[in-house]
Amino acid sequence: MQDTTDTIPELAYFRRRQYQPGWQDLLDIMISGIAANAGDEDRRQFLNLMGNQLAMRFPLPHAETVGDLEDSLNRLWSDFHWGFVRLQPGATHLVFSHHAIPPAAAGAQEEEWTAGLAAILEGAYAQWISAQGGQPHVALRWQQDSAKGIMTFSYQNSL
Repeated sequence: MQDTTDTIPELAYFRRRQYQPGWQDLLDIMISGIAANAGDEDRRQFLNLMGNQLAMRFPLPHAETVGDLEDSLNRLWSDFHWGFVRLQPGATHLVFSHHAIPPAAAGAQEEEWTAGLAAILEGAYAQWISAQGGQPHVALRWQQDSAKGIMTFSYQNSL
């Protein structure tokens, strides 16, 4: 099956427009530097903390509904040029599907970039859901089997 991200000219165009020289290169250098000097779990925890601090720097207004939360998140992601998120509530969980993630810098190791960005987003989403009244014992985790171009996170009580 052919990857439609690269074959549909409009998608390729918007993906190129999303690339911001400088910040993606610096973030890639930081992620790969951390990966070279720390184990996977240490890297994930550190980048989670960075995402958490990012969320504290950009707090969201209180949301009355899941739709309100999704709208607030998407306003922020639009300002950042970091794609958009769709929230899907279930009976016992909430799924965050983050689409159109920022592309890796030229020459970046795609796997490291994806894992690093996922850890940052995981920390940010966990902080925002906590600030909305989420419970600290309920985990928000990246689902590593996410589709290309989409990162899926699940907020679910594992007890």
